[in-house]
Amino acid sequence: MIKIANIYDDLLNLYGDTGNVKALAYHLCEIGEEITLDKLRFGDKINFADYDIVFVGSGTENNLKLALEDILPYKKDIAAYKANGGFLVATGNSIELFGKSALGIFDYTVTYPEERTVCDVCLKTPLFDSNIIGFENHRGTLDCDEKIILEDNFLLTYIIGPLLVRNPKLTDYLIRKLLVKTKSSRNPDQADYSFEEQAYQTSQSTDLKNVVLSQ
Repeated sequence: MIKIANIYDDLLNLYGDTGNVKALAYHLCEIGEEITLDKLRFGDKINFADYDIVFVGSGTENNLKLALEDILPYKKDIAAYKANGGFLVATGNSIELFGKSALGIFDYTVTYPEERTVCDVCLKTPLFDSNIIGFENHRGTLDCDEKIILEDNFLLTYIIGPLLVRNPKLTDYLIRKLLVKTKSSRNPDQADYSFEEQAYQTSQSTDLKNVVLSQ
C-alpha cells in the first residue's frame, strides 16, 4: 500500500499540477499496487507521517500566501518527514514555501524582480540519462542556480503543469523508489509509458532552452 497526499489542491493547482498525482496513481495501479489518495485542502489537518509521498502544486500569489499561513504550523513535521525518508514533489511557485523566508526546510531565499520568467526548459539530471522537459512561468527567483532541487527524497522545481506526464522517466524513477521504500513486491517494469514517451519525444523535437542542472 502506497499512501499519497495532494495538499492544497483547492488553492495550488493553477496549471493542472494534479496531473502529476494522477499519473503516479495510474501507473502504480497499473502494476497492481494498492494506493490511497487523500486530497487535503485549506484548513484540513495534515499528518505528513501518514504518507509515503506528498504533492503540492502552483497557485496565484494570493493563494500561495493562504497556503503558507496554513502550512507554517507544520514546519517541524515537514522537517521530520524529510529526515525520515518521506517523498515530496513541489512544482511551480509552491517551492517558495520551503525556503528561508517561509518554512526554512531549504537554505535558499526568494526575490521578486519586475520581469517574470516564462520559458521552456530542458534539464540534465543525474537521476537518469534522459533530460527533464517542462515549462516555467513565475515571478519569484531563487538565489541558487538549480532549476531542480533534489535533497533526500524531496524534489522541488519551478516547472509547472503535468511534470510527470511529460517526463515518464521521472515517474518511473519515483515509482521504483516508492516500491523500495514500502518494501513492495510489485514489478515496475510492467508499467506502460508508451503514451508519455510519445509526448516526450514530440516535445524534445521542439526548440527548448537547454539548461544544465548542476548536482
